Amino acid sequence: MPRSLERGVPSADGHSGLVTTMRMGPKVESILVYVGSNPDDAIGENILKLPFLRVLKERYPDARMTWIGGSGPSQFQGILASVIDGQIDECLTDFAIDDTPRELLLRWRPLPGRRFDLIIDAQRNIVRTLVLRRIPHRVFVSGCWRYFLSDRAPPANLRRPSLLTDKMLALAAAAIGEAVYPSPVWPLAEKWRAAAATFLPDGSTYVGFAPGAGKKGTGKCWPLDRYLELARVQLDKGRRPVFFIGPGEMEWAAPIRAAVPGALIPQEEGQQAGMKEPALAMALAQRLRVAVANCSGIGHILAAGGPPMVSLFGPTRPSKYAPYASSIIALRAQDFGSSGDIANIPLEAVSAAVEEQIEKPRPGPSG
Repeated sequence: MPRSLERGVPSADGHSGLVTTMRMGPKVESILVYVGSNPDDAIGENILKLPFLRVLKERYPDARMTWIGGSGPSQFQGILASVIDGQIDECLTDFAIDDTPRELLLRWRPLPGRRFDLIIDAQRNIVRTLVLRRIPHRVFVSGCWRYFLSDRAPPANLRRPSLLTDKMLALAAAAIGEAVYPSPVWPLAEKWRAAAATFLPDGSTYVGFAPGAGKKGTGKCWPLDRYLELARVQLDKGRRPVFFIGPGEMEWAAPIRAAVPGALIPQEEGQQAGMKEPALAMALAQRLRVAVANCSGIGHILAAGGPPMVSLFGPTRPSKYAPYASSIIALRAQDFGSSGDIANIPLEAVSAAVEEQIEKPRPGPSG
C-alpha cells in the first residue's frame, strides 16, 4: 500500500455524495448482505464496511436492508447502532452457515419464505456461497472464485483489491454497474455534531491521539509515553492535544493529564455526561486537524470523521486494514526494523508525519 493515500473530497457537513454516474435498473426493494457466520465482535471491521453501506443506501434509498454480520448479536444492533442510525432495517443473528460440504446436503431451502431483489455475499467460502445462492433472488453478487458464481462482476481493475473497504466497494460496484467512490466522512445526526462543538469549540487547532487498541496485549499499541511526548510537542506548537481512550483505558486519564497539561479527554467527559457513543467520537474527529492512531477500532472511527490520519502498524498489515480516510500516512514497524514490534517506529517519524499532514491544504466544500 502507498505510504500516503488521498480519498475523495468531503463536504463541509460530511454529506457529500458518490463520485459516479449510476446506471438505473429495475427497482430494488429488498437487499440481503451476508458478511459471514463468525461472531460479530470487531468494531474496526464493521466501521470499514460503512462506505459500502452508504453506497447501497444512497443508490437504493427505499430498499429494505437485511444484514447478516455473523452469529450472535450484531455490533450494528449494539454499540454501533447510533452510528448507522437506522440504515439497516433487519439484522439476522441466527443464520450461521457451516463451511463444510455437509451444508450443501442440509440447506436446500435456506431462509424459507424469503426472497430478495439483491443478495450480496461478502465472504469467499464456496460452500457458503452455494448455500446463499439457493435463497430466491433476482440478482446475486459474490466475489467467491473471482466472481465466477456471481451474476455480475465489477470493472476489471476493481476485482482484486487488498484493502477490506475496497473489497466491499468492489461488490457494490458489481451490484450497481459502475465504480463508486463514497466520501470517507460518515454522515452524522446534527445532535452529535452539536455535542462535539461543545467539547471542542472553534478557535483552536486540535490534534487527536488514540493510544489504545481495544484488546490489550495484541502488540498493536505504540508506547503510551511516546504518545505523551508527541502531544507535548504539539502543545509547544500552540495546538491542543485531544486524547481518545476507551472504557478499558480510563486509568490512562490521570497520567495523560499529568504529563500533558491542557490535554483534552472529551470521551471521559462524555461518559460522565452519559454520552459514550462512537457517533460522538466520529463527530469529534470532524473537528480535528489530524489524528494519530494505532491499528484499532477507535482509529477507524476517527478516520470516519474525516481528519487526515497518521496510522501506526505493528503486527497487522496496512495493505489490508488501513482506515478508509481522506488522507493517510501509514507507518509500519517493519520499515524501521526487521520485526513487527510497533515500538520500532521512532517518535521523529511520527512527528514528521503529523507535520506533513498539517501542512497539506484542507479540501474545500464540495457541492
